[in-house]
Amino acid sequence: MARNLAGLLDGEITLFLDRRFTENSEENGEENGSGVEIFDLPVRPVVERAFAEYSSLVLFLSTGASIRLLAPCLKSKQVDPAVVCVDDAGSFCVSLISGHIGGADRLAQEVARHLSATPVITSASHASGTLAVDLLGREFGWRLVASSTAVTRASAAVINGQPIGVWQGAGEPGWWPHATPLPENITVYQTLEDLAASACAAALIITDKLEPLDTLLADKITVVYRPRSLVVGMGCRRGVPVAELELLLAETFKENGLSLDCLAGIATADIKQDEPGLQQLAERHGVELICHGADALNMIFETNPKAITSKSERAHGLVGVWGVAEPSALLTANASELVVTRKKTTRATIAVAQKQFETPGSANR
Repeated sequence: MARNLAGLLDGEITLFLDRRFTENSEENGEENGSGVEIFDLPVRPVVERAFAEYSSLVLFLSTGASIRLLAPCLKSKQVDPAVVCVDDAGSFCVSLISGHIGGADRLAQEVARHLSATPVITSASHASGTLAVDLLGREFGWRLVASSTAVTRASAAVINGQPIGVWQGAGEPGWWPHATPLPENITVYQTLEDLAASACAAALIITDKLEPLDTLLADKITVVYRPRSLVVGMGCRRGVPVAELELLLAETFKENGLSLDCLAGIATADIKQDEPGLQQLAERHGVELICHGADALNMIFETNPKAITSKSERAHGLVGVWGVAEPSALLTANASELVVTRKKTTRATIAVAQKQFETPGSANR
């Protein structure tokens, strides 16, 4: 079963085999094969090493044996790898450790599908078919901003059927991917003020703004999600150091109440694609540097002139575009207006647009 599964799962897979089971396979060279490690008993050192080095494990062991082997290794669900156990008959795939954050619940379902087995998932939100507070928006790269206590309390409120309010001001709208409607105790509010005035026990806030939530939602358990929704358009002179661009970025976001956690990308003109400062800025924030040609940037001045504050004769004379920061932000974000219009220093310009997402035919609207 392990050999079959290793050939079916995606990604880089290491198959650990007890030497006793490799007598025939060694004759075919399996011992020297890529991704295969042969070990001698006892198994505990092998499991402990795998637990420390890999992000997910599938153990062909009973849950009892697995628990005893792994107990000394456990730290927290934030760092422990996903662990799935498969019984000797291949009947059940049990999500044992790090079901939510580590992804063991999903892995158990995948393994069960390949082995024609039954996935066993006991996470409360999965079992009850409701929203998982600690996973909301993870597939989109949203960042969860809340204490572990707040997340635990909000999760308990969801599971226990208490009224939950959701307000979304940014990010992908398809965070409830199921064909069924949201659970009855979860309500999406059109404004943050409406949610604040409600009797909800917990508030799930999806925003790229630095809202004064502590005061507004003082009576609610609050969990904030930061979607990757803000695109920065930047232009600069040759050789501007990254520290100067970083300062401009930070000041712009702070002045306009925007969260840097929501930075989705930095956009500029093609002629700036080799600019070290811009490259380093994007690398620092773990985002892509997106570059556009002059024709595409100039077209924004024709198709969406109301969103552009002004044309730059100097920029057009030097590099053939009427502007860089504003049109590159709008073009990358697929937006019709700017969140922050052009801010200019002596050696750089910046503008910010919010990414626009198509609303899927899901149940959360």
